[in-house]
Amino acid sequence: MPATIDFYFDFSSSYSYVALPGIAKIADDHDVMVNWKPFLLGVIFNALNHAPPAGDSIKMRYSHRDLERCAEAAGLPPFVFPSPFPFNGIVASRAFWHLDESDSEKAVEWARAVFHASFAEGRDCSSPEVLADMATSLGHDAKQLLEATAEDTVKARLKEITGEAMDRGVFGAPTFFVGDEMFWGGDRLVHLERYLSNA
Repeated sequence: MPATIDFYFDFSSSYSYVALPGIAKIADDHDVMVNWKPFLLGVIFNALNHAPPAGDSIKMRYSHRDLERCAEAAGLPPFVFPSPFPFNGIVASRAFWHLDESDSEKAVEWARAVFHASFAEGRDCSSPEVLADMATSLGHDAKQLLEATAEDTVKARLKEITGEAMDRGVFGAPTFFVGDEMFWGGDRLVHLERYLSNA
């Protein structure tokens, strides 16, 4: 059985946020590692001619209430939509991949902090000022971290992972893989867990 779960997410994906406790529990229960892989969902949406629901649409109004319920069920703080939403997660994603070059645990800590700031505090995590404040609170050199997001190697890594996601058939977030078996959406974690149990 593969010993890892690949977790593809976009920082602007609210359903990726509410899936965090579930995927952490599955990883602990089955003693598997999670590979956190931020990618750019907008690139894939553009390639597939997909679009998120409009902010004033019936679907978005439903999603707001659904996310409140999902966050409560997951034991997360009360859900809030950040403004703007969806937001541009490019810089946050590049910062993740820069941190991951030397310390994957610090990269995951960063990812969790971005999600919390966005969907529990309603902060704009497309803002360099907000990201700098978060970096400082986590003990990073904020100036150095933000400057690193402009490095060609970091840009290339994010582009590579986005291409990898597209090649594997990812069309939304969150998406999970156990080997070649794909599970899309936090509400499909029950099937992922069953798959691990039966493997």
